[in-house]
Amino acid sequence: LRNRKEDIPMLANQFIARNNRLQNKSVQGLTTDALSLFMAYDWPGNIRELENVIERAFVLCKNDWITLSHLPAELISHKPNTENQTHIHTTRNLVETRLISAALHRNDGNRVKTAKELGIHKTTLYRKMKKLGLL
Repeated sequence: LRNRKEDIPMLANQFIARNNRLQNKSVQGLTTDALSLFMAYDWPGNIRELENVIERAFVLCKNDWITLSHLPAELISHKPNTENQTHIHTTRNLVETRLISAALHRNDGNRVKTAKELGIHKTTLYRKMKKLGLL
């Protein structure tokens, strides 16, 4: 994951969807802060560590979104000072991932309705979903 940061949102969403099915919950996803932390972390345990962090967060999460308070201290202690290091492309990708995921959920996965809600063409939505790892 350290070398494929762009896969983190997609993998996290897959683990969240699976845990929603297994635990009969309806967690929407990660907050922007939590996703930013996931993107900044090196993931020495790779995908299995990411999966374990999501599973742990599910146990603690009683609302719709996984926040920093649901994440282990070891992960939060690695939080970098990003005030001066924010990269506009990373921020845009995080925001787009969150918006598209939420809109897809509201529209029961219907891409045409999701594109219409977001005010973009369906092929633009598909291209963005592919780029962000949401397919």
